[in-house]
Amino acid sequence: MALLRPFSALFATLLLAGPLVLSAADKALTVEVVVAKARAALTSDVATLDKVKALRMEFAAFDDQGKELNTTTLTLAAPGYRLQMTTDRDRGLEAAVCAGRLDGWTTNRADALARRSVRSVPYEEFKKLQDMSRDDLAFFALPAAGLGTATYKGPSEIDGVKTHAVEYAYASGFRITRHFDADSFVLVASDQPTPKGELQRQKVAALSKVDGIAFPSKETIFVDGKKSGDVTYDQIQVNPELPAGLFDFPTF
Repeated sequence: MALLRPFSALFATLLLAGPLVLSAADKALTVEVVVAKARAALTSDVATLDKVKALRMEFAAFDDQGKELNTTTLTLAAPGYRLQMTTDRDRGLEAAVCAGRLDGWTTNRADALARRSVRSVPYEEFKKLQDMSRDDLAFFALPAAGLGTATYKGPSEIDGVKTHAVEYAYASGFRITRHFDADSFVLVASDQPTPKGELQRQKVAALSKVDGIAFPSKETIFVDGKKSGDVTYDQIQVNPELPAGLFDFPTF
């Protein structure tokens, strides 16, 4: 999954290193088949995935020299709630962005002595945040009718690993392309556009299982092909108990 959000899809021409000839097996693949195999690679009981209604993830971002940049807690809940809270301990900076029930909001504080500011996010961004939450909680499943589409883009290759690419495109404009291992269908990497129009790739470096479901425990981040850092997931909770009002517009 792509958990460093928001920054998210790939242009198909960039997914392929060059013209690839489809084998008979590749031609027989459909997006439904690829997605079903990818979901089966996450857990021994696929029905478990549909029972996940909330996730909480704590992760740290590091630069390309290994220095910690910030830590983030990301909380997701059905049907489209999303709260991302980021802290830079060195500078005392705090920031949050949230998709609540009816609107989205963001807060930030430049340093420990500054007052916290709060404002609404544009409606278009709010809808993207909702789709990002739905996408993560779907565990690669096809978007619901009217919300988006998933398209099999054919074989691709990530650093010598043969993969199958699936592009997820949501009505809000949120895009993400996932590359699944051609043999095991385990997630290899995810591609998304940054707000500046660059291509960000999150390559899975390690996996860990939580409640029988495989999650990335470390990802290496590339921007336009150049390594920009790493992300390590320190704690992942499946269906955690969430406090009332967690996603409500804040008052101070």
